[in-house]
Amino acid sequence: MTQQSSASGWRWCWRLSLLALLVGLGLIAPYLGSATELVRLRNAWLLNTQFDPLKPWTPAAVPPAFLSEKAAATPEMVRLVESLGVATAADDWARARLISQHLLGSSSKLNGGAIQADLQTTYRRIVEQGDGYCADFVQTFEALAYAAGLFSRSWAFSFDGYGGHGHVFAEIWNRQASRWQLLDVFNNYYFSLGEDGVPLSALEFRAALLRRDPALRLHALHEAARPGFVIEAKAWDYFQRGVGQWYLWLGNNGLSYDRQPVVHALGRISVHAEQLAAISLGLQPQLAIPSNGSPPEPIARLQQLQQRLLLLAWLMPAALLLFLVSHGRLRKLGKMRIRGQATGAPTGPILIVGPLPPPAGGMANQCEQLLRLLRAEGLDVRLLRTNAPYRPSFAGKLPVVRALVRLLPYLLQARRQLREAAVVHILANSGWAWHLFVLPVAYMARRRGVPFIINYRGGLADEFFSQGPAHVRRLLGQATLRVTPSAFLQRVFAKHGLTAEIIPNIVDLSRFEARPQRDFGSAPCLLVARNLEAIYDNATAIRAFALVRDRYPLATLVVAGEGPQRAELLGLAAQLSLGESVEFVGRVDNAGMPRWYAQADCALNASTVDNMPISILEAFASGVPMVSTNAGGIPDLLEDGQTGLLVPIGDHRRMADSVLRLLAGRELAQKLSAAALLQAQRYAWPQVRPLWLDAYRRAINSRETIS
Repeated sequence: MTQQSSASGWRWCWRLSLLALLVGLGLIAPYLGSATELVRLRNAWLLNTQFDPLKPWTPAAVPPAFLSEKAAATPEMVRLVESLGVATAADDWARARLISQHLLGSSSKLNGGAIQADLQTTYRRIVEQGDGYCADFVQTFEALAYAAGLFSRSWAFSFDGYGGHGHVFAEIWNRQASRWQLLDVFNNYYFSLGEDGVPLSALEFRAALLRRDPALRLHALHEAARPGFVIEAKAWDYFQRGVGQWYLWLGNNGLSYDRQPVVHALGRISVHAEQLAAISLGLQPQLAIPSNGSPPEPIARLQQLQQRLLLLAWLMPAALLLFLVSHGRLRKLGKMRIRGQATGAPTGPILIVGPLPPPAGGMANQCEQLLRLLRAEGLDVRLLRTNAPYRPSFAGKLPVVRALVRLLPYLLQARRQLREAAVVHILANSGWAWHLFVLPVAYMARRRGVPFIINYRGGLADEFFSQGPAHVRRLLGQATLRVTPSAFLQRVFAKHGLTAEIIPNIVDLSRFEARPQRDFGSAPCLLVARNLEAIYDNATAIRAFALVRDRYPLATLVVAGEGPQRAELLGLAAQLSLGESVEFVGRVDNAGMPRWYAQADCALNASTVDNMPISILEAFASGVPMVSTNAGGIPDLLEDGQTGLLVPIGDHRRMADSVLRLLAGRELAQKLSAAALLQAQRYAWPQVRPLWLDAYRRAINSRETIS
């Protein structure tokens, strides 16, 4: 390609990216001119179309989508609710009324005006000046209710298609009555059917409004406080007009929201900036709209706006990135040179593209070991890290921003590194990591004529190749070499018409020491060394351990890993009454893992999807007998009855039976450990080293890619 044609191509990229940025701004510009449209924009972004607000739930089983408050109540709020006599109230409904009466009783005359400030300021202005709108009252009520030990949630309705004009209610869970009960804190109302005065829940009140039930009644929360409407008929008209546009806020985390420093600081500048920061930090609750009784047109418009925003969330950063890259290319085109394929021995560095710990994980551990061991051979090895620390660090908490903050430096570094690289070794996985990190580097390497090896390692390869975009298989076909660590993945590649060669994972035997089987008596120690993610099904391992503990009451289980299922697994351990016999030690780095294998009498692996787990190799190298599920490529690594025991996926009883066989039959455990230790030798660096060096040489010497 000539420099002239290259310049023309980059000039078109620059123009298209600029056009995309302008179009994107034009799509949202109509919503930036009024507060109502900004609220509609916010609500569209926060809309949760999967959550059904009509499905009943209680605080004993809070849905995952609901942001429950976890922060401690402020001492000031605790003292305030104590001064109100909340602790001596008859039940939770009485406690809620005391709090609402305090807010209403101090505001006998409403001055009006939305406060939209932090909790302390909002509370002070409500009780001292009579300021505030419904959202201010509900926000303050929920904070005080939390300090009083009540669980609350908030409902709202809109008059204008889920824009800025509407009303907010508070709803508490009455533990004594085992039911939700609705309070209109701002208007000084609660609702019942008939004259019995039993407070309705939000959904009961809405259902009665929808059917225009003549038995529906409103009552004052506090007789001495102002009513919301002087004429009761206007109140009913107000509620009836909004009944078709109700929604539930999926969170009561007002204290956590209020205490976040970035949110708090931006709140002094603009409520819209504050909410944007809260959304970016995952602190702003989503909203869910009940389908029954809600006209479809406003919901459809909100969903269309949400789709537009989601599209812009990806297109705008991509367009900005393309604009910056193309602008830089045009400026430096005179210095750009296309590197041809090498024809002999390596004449430049080996560029490895992959992650490093932390967090510790299979691919990150392999990348770290490969770098260290190749450099020890005296080779010039460079790293293009796919999980570099965020700069600045707070950007890691901003979901959309963090992708751009990490991706832009990554691509710029890739450009620099590829100028000198003799061969590129890309550690690849499925999902977004492929599109964000593998695709651009492979594309740039191909454009520059640098040979690249795709070292694919994902256990979900078959699904990814089948369901992913066509460019996934096309790019794999364009790689100079395709390398997998297991025969399992080699078979998956063959299924999709692609050749691949096997270079296994590395286990550094110098870090692990096999010790003789110890006499554990009645207190065996079991080990799980997988992250706490759904695909590793650690719940099955914990259930299996509970059955083992029936036979060995002093048995212990160490869970070395971290992840999103930690709270769920802690709850399971408590539910099974395992107490302190299960120890969650969190994420353990490479240097710390040998200690846990050294004290283990058996290791468990319950994964549902897997390829060639490093944890199994480490157990082999440590002489620890292994019980594992037969997921994915594990049977290619662990032979049942020879180097370990295999059980079906999700079968905790079979897993427990296999563990008990090993613990009771020490000869079997010794036989499996000895065979596994010999198996581990196949994955030591002296055996893997020549395979990688040969692959690098062949890639560099290949002038054509393998199709």
